[in-house]
Amino acid sequence: MKQNLVKAVKFLIYCTFFVPLLVLPTSFIFPFIVPKILVFRGLVTLMIGCYLLLLLINWQEFRPRFSILNLALSIFLASFAISTFVGVDPYHSFWDNHERMLGLFTIFHYVAYYFICSVMFKNWSDWSKALKVFLSAGSLVMLVGILQHFKSGVLLNGDSNRVASTLGNSIYVGGYGLFLSFTAFLLFIKENNKIWKWLEIAMGVLGIIGMFFSGTRGSMLGLVAGIGVAVLGYIIVLRDFPKTRKILMGVAVFGVVAISLLYVFRQTSFVLSIPAVNRTINTSFESVKNSPRWVAWEVAVASWKERPVFGWGPNNFFYAFNKHYQPRSLEWGYGETWFDNAHNIIMNTLAVQGAVGLVSYLFIFLAAIITLVLARRRKTLEPHVVVIGVSFLAAHLMQSISVFENPTSYLYFMFWLAMIGSLSMIKEEPVNTGIKNNGKSGSISINKNIGTGAIVTTGLVVLLLVFIFEIQPARANMKTLDALKYLSYQPAVGLDIMKLALAFNSPHIDDIRSDLTRTASQILSSGDNKLGKEKSMEMLSIALDAMQANVFLHPYDIRNYLTLSQLSQAGYSLTNDTRYIGEYGTYLETALKYSPKRQQIIYNLANFYLQIGKTDEAVSSIEQTIKDDPKIGEGYWRLAYIYRLVGKMDKAIEVLNLAEKNGVVFRSDEQGIVSQILAPAPATTAKKK
Repeated sequence: MKQNLVKAVKFLIYCTFFVPLLVLPTSFIFPFIVPKILVFRGLVTLMIGCYLLLLLINWQEFRPRFSILNLALSIFLASFAISTFVGVDPYHSFWDNHERMLGLFTIFHYVAYYFICSVMFKNWSDWSKALKVFLSAGSLVMLVGILQHFKSGVLLNGDSNRVASTLGNSIYVGGYGLFLSFTAFLLFIKENNKIWKWLEIAMGVLGIIGMFFSGTRGSMLGLVAGIGVAVLGYIIVLRDFPKTRKILMGVAVFGVVAISLLYVFRQTSFVLSIPAVNRTINTSFESVKNSPRWVAWEVAVASWKERPVFGWGPNNFFYAFNKHYQPRSLEWGYGETWFDNAHNIIMNTLAVQGAVGLVSYLFIFLAAIITLVLARRRKTLEPHVVVIGVSFLAAHLMQSISVFENPTSYLYFMFWLAMIGSLSMIKEEPVNTGIKNNGKSGSISINKNIGTGAIVTTGLVVLLLVFIFEIQPARANMKTLDALKYLSYQPAVGLDIMKLALAFNSPHIDDIRSDLTRTASQILSSGDNKLGKEKSMEMLSIALDAMQANVFLHPYDIRNYLTLSQLSQAGYSLTNDTRYIGEYGTYLETALKYSPKRQQIIYNLANFYLQIGKTDEAVSSIEQTIKDDPKIGEGYWRLAYIYRLVGKMDKAIEVLNLAEKNGVVFRSDEQGIVSQILAPAPATTAKKK
C-alpha cells in the first residue's frame, strides 16, 4: 500500500509539470488561466488525500521536518490568510477572479504542493528525474511560443514580436523560460549521460529563445542578475581551483563590457533587432517614471501608508487603485485606468499584504539562501546545487520586480523551493520495520496498517472536494461562456442559458454575474435589440438582481455600480420610467465615492446632471476634471459640447482655445466631435402667417 501511494503521489506531481500546457480557448472564459488552476488544484487535492494516508501509515517517515524554509512558507501562508480576513474584501481575497485565480484557497494548494514535493523526493536521483520531466514539459511550452513568433495568430497570439505561448501572457513566458534555462544548466552540469547532456543543452536553449521572444524586460534583468550571482558564487566556492576562478573573473569582465557596449550602441539597428534586449536596454528611468506602471507604484505606496500592517488584502489592489486613482492615468488611454495589480511584486505585496506580508515574502528568499549556505557548510550539499539554487532565486526575484507571480511561476517557484529544502535537509536513517534499533543511528520508522474504512473515507472526501471546488466551477465557467456566445447572436436562447449559469453554486459566481450582466447591459442598450419588450424586461430584472447580489458581496467595487448605472439607463429606455434616471445618478454618485478622481464616472455624472436639468453641476464637474489634469482632451470637448447645448458658443470656443493653449492635441475621433461643436447651428425657417 505504502509504495503504491508513493508512486501515485509522484505521478501526480509529474502531471503538474504539464499543467502550463493546458489551454482551452473555446471552452472557458480566461482559457489560459482557469483550466490550469482547476486542474492543478484538483491534482494537489488528490495528492493531499494520498499524503494523509501515508502519514497514517508512517508518520515518522513522511512528516514535514522543521526547517527555516518550512517556517518561512508557513509564515507566508499565515500572513496571506490574516491579510485576507482583515482586508477590505475577504471574499475576493479568498477566491480571486477568473482572470488571476490566486486567492488564499489556491495559494494554500501551492504551499501544500511545496510540502508534499519536499517530502516525497528524497535525493538528487529523485529530483533530477522530476526536473527532467519538468524541463521537457516546459520545452513544449517554449516550442509553441517559438511557433507563434514565426506564425502570428497561433493560440490567439496576435503579436509575433511578444509571444504568449500556452500561458496567455508574454510576461509569464519570459519568467518560465528563465526557470527552464537555470534548470537545464543545473541538470547539464551534474549529468553523466551524454545523450541527456545534449538534450538538456537543447531544452535550455529553447528556454532562452522563448524568453527572448517574449520580449519581457524583467526576465532579461533576471537573467543578468542570475548569471552575475552564479559567476560570483562559483568564484567563492571554487577556492581550490584558481584557474577556473580566473576564467570566471574574465567572464564577469566580459559580461560587464558586453552590457556596456549594448547600452552605448542601443540605438543601432543591430541592438534594436535583438528581441527583448532592445526593449530592456532602451528603457530609461525617465520613460519608466512617465508610464502607467509608475503611477501604479505611487498608488501602491499611498495605499500602504493607509493600511501599513496587513494591507488591503490579497488581490484587492483594484480597490486601493480606485481610491487613490490619479487622473493622469487617462493620458495613456482608458485601458491604463484599470489596475488590479501594481506590476511589481514588492509594491503590490506592500499594498495588499502590508509590511508583514512583504517581509514574509522576502523571508522565503532569505530562508532558502540560508538553507543552501548552511547545507554547504555542513558539506551535505555539493556546490552546483548551492550556486544555481541561489542564482535562480536572485533571477526570479529580480524579474518579479517588474511583474507579479502567476499560476505558472508559483508552480516552478514552489517546486524549486521544495528541491532546496529537501536536498539541504539532514537525512535521518530510517529503520523501516525495526522494533529494536539494534544500535543504528537514526529513528525507528514503523509502518502501520490502515483499514479499508480510512481509505474509502479519504477517497470520498477528496473526490467530493474536487467536485465542489474544481468540477463545479469548471462547469459554471463553461456554461457562462455558452451564455455569452448565445447572447451575442441569439439573445432569447442566451437568456435561458444565462439563467442556468447563474444557478450554479460556484465560488466565482460574482465573476459569472459580472460577465453576464455586462453583456446583458450592452444588448438592452443596443438600438438593435431583438428580444422584444417582455424578454427585455425579464433580462433587465435578472441582471439587476445579479448585480445587487454582487454589490452585497463586494460593496466597494465601482464596476458593480457602473454596470448598474448602465442597466438603469436601459431600464429608462425600455419603460420611460423616471425612477430609473434617479437610480442611474445614485449609482454613479456611489461609484464616485469610492474613486473620487476617476474621469469616467465624472463624465457620466455630467450626462446625468444634464438629463435632470442641472447644467451648472454638469459644467462644474467637467471643469474639475480639467483642473485635475489639463492634458486630457476629453474634458475640453465635453465641456464645450455642454456650452453649445445651452447656447453659449462663446464659452465653447473659449474652452477649445484653452485646450490649444495647454498643448492638447485631440485624437482623430475627437477632432470630428470638435468640428461638430464648432459647426454653425442649422438655420430655422420661419413659418408664413
